[in-house]
Amino acid sequence: MKRITYLFLSIICLLISSLLFGAAKRAEHEALAAEISPGILRFHILANSNSREDQDLKLEVRSFLLDEIYRGLFSDNRNDSVTKEDMVTYITTNSTSLEQKAETYMQRKGYQYPVNIRIADTYFPTKYYGDIQLPCGTYQAANVSIGNGEGHNWWCVLYPRLCFIDSSWTVLPESSKEELEHMVGETNYKKLVCQRPALKLGLPELLP
Repeated sequence: MKRITYLFLSIICLLISSLLFGAAKRAEHEALAAEISPGILRFHILANSNSREDQDLKLEVRSFLLDEIYRGLFSDNRNDSVTKEDMVTYITTNSTSLEQKAETYMQRKGYQYPVNIRIADTYFPTKYYGDIQLPCGTYQAANVSIGNGEGHNWWCVLYPRLCFIDSSWTVLPESSKEELEHMVGETNYKKLVCQRPALKLGLPELLP
């Protein structure tokens, strides 16, 4: 009986320790996110539903909107002068136009979903981009909702440019790393460089 009680208490202590460690790690990540978030703009898109068709459509609309946003911002060889504020202003000013273009794009494919685009503070979980870890926390984001917006989401970083749609585990080009380091500072950048954990197959990356 004593052995069972000791085992039970040991398990409870282990669980408590794990929870405390997880909470401390999360608080550490959120503190780092608070430091670097002013220079970062994220992109977050929600599908109409979790049906295969709606999920595939979400990815198509994602690519379409990213192309529209980057083309509009960098059309005049202004790459070196574009700031996060420029991007926020562009999306805010052109949100109605971007929504209409996305809706027209879907209509040509036979879908009548409305699109809503807005800039808002949004909480994101920890995300890995190659050997860069972006900590969990609240970031300013361009939030896109398709139709009912009740399906799984997809996200990336609009500024600095870390939106690579071929793979969520892609190796970042040095130019993107340099831009990120410039935005967050050398000290914080070193905290972001890490070895990514082993990929867990079959588990979609979703916001809570």
